Amino acid sequence: MAPPPPPPTTPPVGGSAAMPVDTGAAAPSAAVPAAAAPSTPSAAAAPRIVTRVVFARDGQKQGIERLHVVRRQNTMNNVAGQVALNVALLALGVGAAGAGFSKTDLLGDEIPELANDPVAVNPGMDDLRDALSVIATRVYTERAAQAQAEARTDGSTPEEIQAAGEVPTTLDTPLHPRAWQLVYENLSTDDGLYRLRFAAEMGRAGFLRPPMLCAYESEPLTWTAWSAQNWQALREARSQAVAHCTQVLAAFADKRW
Repeated sequence: MAPPPPPPTTPPVGGSAAMPVDTGAAAPSAAVPAAAAPSTPSAAAAPRIVTRVVFARDGQKQGIERLHVVRRQNTMNNVAGQVALNVALLALGVGAAGAGFSKTDLLGDEIPELANDPVAVNPGMDDLRDALSVIATRVYTERAAQAQAEARTDGSTPEEIQAAGEVPTTLDTPLHPRAWQLVYENLSTDDGLYRLRFAAEMGRAGFLRPPMLCAYESEPLTWTAWSAQNWQALREARSQAVAHCTQVLAAFADKRW
């Protein structure tokens, strides 16, 4: 006679607003259960994310989601428009309008060659956000484990112990985009040099503490050098920008997140 089949297992329930920590006799360090063993090397390298960082446009110009190039001509056009406006206002007996501007204030033009290339996506929307989410998961998992350990010793009910161990699925400190451009180096000479600029900040306006800011700027390269070998220099600089901003913003994680 064949042996009876093993009893069915009950799948975990998903879709909750927070990931609970085990409330049994396990040590608090088991706050977030380990992921199932991956079947491929690429899956093994992917870190587990529970607490996700939210990317918020925060009133930035339309187009901040994709890389733009600011050329000398963009500045010249802007200056010409400002001069024409001032002449018109003076003719009407009105004072000249506004102050000057920086080339980095301009959005610039889209880069058609990168229209469907992920390298043009603002890093705050994918790679930087994901890197910070890994850190947020670690920070909040540790906090949940500590809170649950305290709850087990202070007379809390089982429900309170379980609630203390919940890990939030969203970080309440948003990530805001700033610069994401290739910007010309010199207005006076057409040397063809451009720098990659990226910046982002975390925090909420109006708080007593100012937002946490990171900024990256590459060495200047010619347009030919940037676009050579399928934009290899751009891909490398983008990775450097992500690594730099991850390090800068993560330095605030334990106290400001």
